[in-house]
Amino acid sequence: MKHNRAATRGRRLGAMAVAGVVVASSLALAGCSSGTAQSGSASGSGGGDDNTLVVWDYAQDPPQGYLDRFDAWSQKTGIKVDRVSIRYEDFLSKILQAAAANSLPDVIGIDNPWNSAMAAQGVLQDITDRVDEWGEWDQYYDGPKESATWDGKIYGVPNESNALIMYYDKTVLDEEGVAVPTTWDELRDAAKKLTTDGRYGFATSMTKSENSVFVFESLLWQAGKDLDALRTPEALSAMQYLKDLLDDGSMSSEVLSWDLQGAATELVNGRAAITFGGTWLYPWMKDNMATGHELGVAVLPAGAAGQASNLGGENWAIAATSQKQDEAFDLITFMSQSDQALSFLEDAAQLPSRRDIASDPAFSEAPFPTMLDQLEVAKARVYGPNYPQMADALVTAFQSVLSGEAQPEDAMTTAADTIEPLVAK
Repeated sequence: MKHNRAATRGRRLGAMAVAGVVVASSLALAGCSSGTAQSGSASGSGGGDDNTLVVWDYAQDPPQGYLDRFDAWSQKTGIKVDRVSIRYEDFLSKILQAAAANSLPDVIGIDNPWNSAMAAQGVLQDITDRVDEWGEWDQYYDGPKESATWDGKIYGVPNESNALIMYYDKTVLDEEGVAVPTTWDELRDAAKKLTTDGRYGFATSMTKSENSVFVFESLLWQAGKDLDALRTPEALSAMQYLKDLLDDGSMSSEVLSWDLQGAATELVNGRAAITFGGTWLYPWMKDNMATGHELGVAVLPAGAAGQASNLGGENWAIAATSQKQDEAFDLITFMSQSDQALSFLEDAAQLPSRRDIASDPAFSEAPFPTMLDQLEVAKARVYGPNYPQMADALVTAFQSVLSGEAQPEDAMTTAADTIEPLVAK
């Protein structure tokens, strides 16, 4: 797949896909457009005139393939697309404000953890019957399908996907005679062996952001538990594992300030041998590896319960108040077809959410088969409207443990006290 400046823009989509549910007080908007897709106002939309479909998303400076699909649909149908791009930091609050004012757009491009929250709050239209009639839902990977589903109903169609995966400095591992780790135990042993003066064996993100929750939830699922079972020995083992890597000296305490891009930077600059990172980081990492060093890609090491990863990406959804739901669904399914999706996915360095598109030769070259294997076991964050508070509780837990302020059991108990009542709602 090609790696170009458009791919750099696309990696911003991936980064935002795990940036978390952030609600900012400012409501600044940035309208942008392509061809027949005109920029518009984010207020009082509700579908515009009879020949206009209003779309809101948060893609800033997206790759051309993303925009071309709107033009192609407009040319096919004669319906104008009024696309409004809103800053990610403002997006969720703007959606909720528009819902209260009955001024939502027709189509909404959303970070997939938001899908269940918006569905639970009545913002999105149930499209289960439309999807069933469409007949292509079985082409989607399980994780992306789960991300668009709430309470047994479908409220979105995945646009693209990404996942957490393992990157390693192949040159260093080969020189040190260390095999690529496939289990937690093997990773801990490898990280010890690969740690030297000036280089840690392992780096990841444990900062105060959803980047780090993206990592921790993957470990939690690999241990065999979820957010409703943080008091269990299995859940505790995920937190203890991170502390053990730190106590071994195999992982720097600087992980408390690194996001996924920061941890990846440690690897490409030779200061770490292994890291967990988003699949969207691959083009940048490959192009920036230290001279003479080769980047390796592998699925995440398995925990006691086996393989798991966290799913990122965006979904398209229809606002419950839209008066043009037929046209909105037609646009969404049009953009989901292979001939429309491939160019965007290549430009954006993202993974397809559909198996039929994943079978295209564009995804046959390394490392994409490995990334698609990881996507097969990637889980969606489907926790409903209280997920932001749950994520905050997890951040407090692992930050307190890795900073030495709390022991794993105490931190997990505190997190459970916050999360359990929210899961039940």
